Amino acid sequence: MYSGRYRYVLEGRGRLFIPAKFRRGLGVEDDGSFVGTRGYERCVILYPFGEWRRVEERLRGVLGGEVRLRKVVRWFCSNAEVLKLDNQGRISIPQHLLEYAELRKEVMIIGVLNKIELWNPELFKKEMEESEGYLGEELGLDI
Repeated sequence: MYSGRYRYVLEGRGRLFIPAKFRRGLGVEDDGSFVGTRGYERCVILYPFGEWRRVEERLRGVLGGEVRLRKVVRWFCSNAEVLKLDNQGRISIPQHLLEYAELRKEVMIIGVLNKIELWNPELFKKEMEESEGYLGEELGLDI
């Protein structure tokens, strides 16, 4: 499980260092790989490879459903890429994902339970400010 946040600089060719704490979260089934895809709020989501397989199973379950569900599945899967860690603990983020999330120089790396999110720091700040507005609402969370 992932939690916490880190700020790192994006290196040439879209390479990003993944914090050791997050790399330790990879299991044998992950083979040192993440699957990166678009997130809902203009971020990049990184799933450990084994977790992505579980996501795929859930997505397969809705494929025969209504048109809106098929479109969401297509949106996630058509943007998904396997990203293997190199010997220095970095991944190379494809250009289309960098552009989507507006990742340029600095990147916020956020742990969110079973996945990691990569954010443009300015967009992340706005997202957190907006999220604070929900804290006083009853959302049915018992935490």
